[in-house]
Amino acid sequence: MKPGQFIQWQDLFVIVDDGTLELEAYEPIEAAVEVLVKQCPQGIACLCILPQGTKPPPDDVKRGVKELLTRWASSLSCLTYVIEGTGFMAAAARAALVSMKIFASRPYPIFVETSLRVALNKILPYLPKGKVVTRDVSVIMKAISDTRMIWATTATPPGSSQVGQVGQVGQVGQMLPK
Repeated sequence: MKPGQFIQWQDLFVIVDDGTLELEAYEPIEAAVEVLVKQCPQGIACLCILPQGTKPPPDDVKRGVKELLTRWASSLSCLTYVIEGTGFMAAAARAALVSMKIFASRPYPIFVETSLRVALNKILPYLPKGKVVTRDVSVIMKAISDTRMIWATTATPPGSSQVGQVGQVGQVGQMLPK
């Protein structure tokens, strides 16, 4: 799996970010979000998965992501972080994100969780399209898990695209069946 890979499912956008992405790597992510927003005028939910071993991004990336979230503000129904792993680094990441949640003035709710299941249960009410397809978060969890498993076993050269069952997305992305 490479950082910056993303999944689109209905009105849910999932990105895996381990803190190593350079600012330019967010360009195809932003382009994919813009396409999804056009398909989902009621807004999209964004889920950012921080895998075990995630490191804080450089300051320029932090500023860039903050600007990106500001541009997306009117299109986001919620923003959720799932911090995988345990230990000091995971606790520090949780603390930083919770403080962002407390001090950031955003027009959408921000959730910080350590469990994908708990996160998806909080996200589901914010998915107008997704909750019509299923109210069972296990279905969404399986889709995310299956895609991440494919990423882990498939070498994707930088700058290439992965093709999902629905179509081609971004630099390294995956669209899931609707």
